[in-house]
Amino acid sequence: MAMHRPPAVSWDVRPARWQRRLTTALALCAALAWAGFSVRQGWGAASPVLLLVLVVSVLLSIRAGRNAPVGQLRWDGEQWHWSGADDGAVRSITCVWDLQVLLLLKIHFEPGAQQWLWLEAGAEPARWRAMRRALVAATSISGSQPNQKRRA
Repeated sequence: MAMHRPPAVSWDVRPARWQRRLTTALALCAALAWAGFSVRQGWGAASPVLLLVLVVSVLLSIRAGRNAPVGQLRWDGEQWHWSGADDGAVRSITCVWDLQVLLLLKIHFEPGAQQWLWLEAGAEPARWRAMRRALVAATSISGSQPNQKRRA
């Protein structure tokens, strides 16, 4: 029985909306934690440490969002291509996490480098389903991660 490859599909990768929302929620929680701590404990020896931890965590979250990879992930019917900041020949793609509307992918490049990508369903459900089918079919054809649970 011949294995049919999925048709060509491409997906524009941008920083995920959930990351911006998470950063906003983190900043709000940090402000509330700081306010609650200050009201209950007053200013003490632990106050500067707590403030530093909260500020650093928010700044790291902002930095991660700004440094998120941007590019285009393409399946041409035979192999994957990534046209992002770290252009390279894609050796394989592993779907690490599949939440139906959100995918975490790990791309392995030829020289041994790797890139993590969050793909998020957009306003084009037919293209999203095609991308997910291509990911599932391409990884099962290449035989990578055979025990990974996926749904298309």
